[in-house]
Amino acid sequence: MTNTLRQQRRANLRRLMKPEHIAFVGGSHLERVVGLCRDNGYAGRMSIINPRYETLAGLHCVPTADDLDDAPDAAFVAMSNQLTLEAVQALAKRGAGGVICHATGYGETGGEGMEAQNALARAAGEMALIGPNCMGLINAFDNCAMWGEYTPSQPIDDNGVALISQSGAFLYGVLSAERAFPLGYAASVGNQAVIDSADILDAVLDDPRVRAIGIYAEGLPDGPALSAALAKAMEQEVPVVLLRGGGTVASAERSLSHTGNLAVPNDFWDALIRRFCLIQVDSPKQLVEATKLLAVCGVPRGNRIFVATYSGAAGTLLAEQAPQRGLELQPIPDATIETLKPTLPYYVTISNPFDVNLPWRTETRVSLDDPESIAECLEIACEGITDTFVFMLDIPRKGTGGDLPWLPTIDAVIELRQRIEIPVVISPLIPEGLEPHIREKLLAGGVAPLTGFSETLDALGAAAGYGAERAAIATNGTPTMATKPPVSFEALDEAEGKALMAGYGLPVPDGWHGPATEAVEAAERIGFPVVMKVLSTELLHKSKLGGVRLGLNNPAMVEEAVAGMRADLERHVPGHGLERVLIEPMTGDAVAEVIVGLKRHPELGLALVIGAGGVDVEEARNYGLALLPASERELAGIVDRLDLGLTPEAVQNLIAAVRAVERFALTRADRIHELDINPVLVRSDDSVIAVDALVVLGKAEEKQP
Repeated sequence: MTNTLRQQRRANLRRLMKPEHIAFVGGSHLERVVGLCRDNGYAGRMSIINPRYETLAGLHCVPTADDLDDAPDAAFVAMSNQLTLEAVQALAKRGAGGVICHATGYGETGGEGMEAQNALARAAGEMALIGPNCMGLINAFDNCAMWGEYTPSQPIDDNGVALISQSGAFLYGVLSAERAFPLGYAASVGNQAVIDSADILDAVLDDPRVRAIGIYAEGLPDGPALSAALAKAMEQEVPVVLLRGGGTVASAERSLSHTGNLAVPNDFWDALIRRFCLIQVDSPKQLVEATKLLAVCGVPRGNRIFVATYSGAAGTLLAEQAPQRGLELQPIPDATIETLKPTLPYYVTISNPFDVNLPWRTETRVSLDDPESIAECLEIACEGITDTFVFMLDIPRKGTGGDLPWLPTIDAVIELRQRIEIPVVISPLIPEGLEPHIREKLLAGGVAPLTGFSETLDALGAAAGYGAERAAIATNGTPTMATKPPVSFEALDEAEGKALMAGYGLPVPDGWHGPATEAVEAAERIGFPVVMKVLSTELLHKSKLGGVRLGLNNPAMVEEAVAGMRADLERHVPGHGLERVLIEPMTGDAVAEVIVGLKRHPELGLALVIGAGGVDVEEARNYGLALLPASERELAGIVDRLDLGLTPEAVQNLIAAVRAVERFALTRADRIHELDINPVLVRSDDSVIAVDALVVLGKAEEKQP
């Protein structure tokens, strides 16, 4: 896709997302689809295209797109694949802004399905096409719904969440089950044949009513575009919460059959998360609660929380588990305690967490039936010691009468929100502990109604962590490089690879390479002890084949090593022989072994690999990835997580060696097939030296005319 075509489609996406005229194309199923749009309060014009009906859903039908009074801004198409293709062609010719393709049986099925999907994308032309294999789009800000099932949403004016999902079922679950959730946009992108998650993300970031974004993603059709959109989110300081799928082999296979998108391995997701300050969650409910908190309350200034409860158990659990999420509960100052004592019953312990165990009425100032007194008490208690206020409260069901004593506290928390300029949260211990009508009242009062003890702590920790992480990033994220791998390649021998890398600043040993018959003389010139290795472009993993000898201390050992290596190679690789060898000084006194290499993802491009050295680095999972080009913060963070016990000077020398590999990679991004510098030795004097190098280069795929 050319940049011009993408920009044209993105411009039309704005029409699609906020349409003044919607055309629905299909049969009787549209009764429910049109009914949802109408019941959600859509005030624009609606048309139906169907040649077999005179009316559907109370609307007059026209036989073709040419019969519409004007070009629609948006169209919802729900028909068979062939009829969907014909409808898309007609709508594009008519000048429609965009179309949502609800039908399945495209790229997720492979083969002919992918061919049909490609034909659909071509037919869209400059239109913004969402799908196929998707539920659709809801814009609750503007009361617009183009959605495949009848799932009403609540209207919202501002401070909303945009949810972007490859899975329509995920969004359907949120719309069906969640109450008092400030959903502004719900976009099910499906197979992403034309418009992808990056396009939707870029569009919702242009809407100031969006304060938080949630993404469910399995694969990436366009890594650089997503990176650019995520960098835009960072610049605007709009937090993005990510729930990812497809990072393991099993889930990747499921992802491919779900929406036909290539999955992203977990280590590349981790690199993307670190680069663009994404908030990672592990479940749909965590995503809902985190985005809700951030949309309603914004990003907290810090990680301090003040917790009020009517339960000793809630306070105990919070004091124990909050620090595990990076949350801090500062104690109430002695002077504040003395101020509060006369206003509370003698048996109330004034602390953080604060168990406000109040009677219905009391002779002291604060009582359960007086919202203003509760709000004043809590304001005094938390002043200056918190960044977020949290009240843990479960209220019995409406109609039993058991809820009545606790309702004034809801008013108190809403009043407290007006008194203090920090996020205010209320949550039950059990997710069902606050009925929907109470949550909606809290939401209207600017209080975030979170649901569930663990979910609340997770959301608070995520929000505080985002604030700290974002503040620590001095510059915006750099979009990643997507380069095609070479189609043919050849390996360099170790001497060639090291010489090439040394030209980019990688420290390597001074050595000699030449005929094996001259190995003894070369070793004597270099000085013992030495290392000897077979030089070959065919034996890339020579240590397993007997092609490496270490700690050779005299000429006799070198002669013996040549003979032994020749025999080992003949046994493992008959006919290969031993013609050339590499002799280098034996490097000792190492305090750490590190691998520095490269991995490639087809959409995210190249990434630096930094890990504990050795052949089992990936199996041990003791490594990290940094997308190219990497920031100093990303590299330092990976080295710190490796926990190698290095001095600051050694860390800087190691990062300098990594930068040499990066410089090489950036100049040959389309030629690198494989690169491993393993091990890079960190020595006791803090110096760094690369004692082995595997470099395989090729040619980039030729562009098609």
